Amino acid sequence: MSVEYRTVVGLGNPGSRYAATRHNIGYAAADLLRSVSGASSDDELQSRLKRDAAAALRGDLDRSGWQERDGRLESSVSINNWSGTLIKPQTFMNRSGEPLQSFLSFKKIPIDHVIVVHDEIDLPLGAVRIKVDGGEGGHNGLRSISQCCGGRGYVRVRVGIGKPAPGSPLAGTEDGIATWVLSRFSTEEQPFVEELVVRASLAVVAVAREGLRAAQNRFNR
Repeated sequence: MSVEYRTVVGLGNPGSRYAATRHNIGYAAADLLRSVSGASSDDELQSRLKRDAAAALRGDLDRSGWQERDGRLESSVSINNWSGTLIKPQTFMNRSGEPLQSFLSFKKIPIDHVIVVHDEIDLPLGAVRIKVDGGEGGHNGLRSISQCCGGRGYVRVRVGIGKPAPGSPLAGTEDGIATWVLSRFSTEEQPFVEELVVRASLAVVAVAREGLRAAQNRFNR
């Protein structure tokens, strides 16, 4: 029996201080998916994703479709023949699993029916990869979800934000990596990041509509 992926979680930190940072690209993907809800064809989906990508990265999209409940923002989404729920935890990153666990428990949704979109320092800027299960790679948001929500069996859409360059003061230390992920993308990176958040959103739609393996075959190249 095929799995129905109806819950999509975008990870980030709440508040204007963290808007547009590398660590918030999961939030940006969730906002972008919310903005294109109602798209009824692939052409319309692509067009609207590209139109709204920059505003999603800035955290500037219309927020009227979101409702706050138990430490999370929720919104329904409908794209072509798929519909589901978007979740943005409003705790800080290291407690992301708590509001998600509340939602999953109330809705009786197993963790393996969940897609989580998150930043990934172990992928170069611009890469998108899809995986299921496995370790958290030091990502505090993923660790919290695994601990609170019943294990590691959820789908991850890994969005590459790259690492500090070798020799950089930020390279190789825990504090340096924390500073890096909480930094904003440069002006030079902006066009690539807009394309990146579009691809991340399309990866979510592919998993939800076509299934895990088909989506991996398309994006994990």
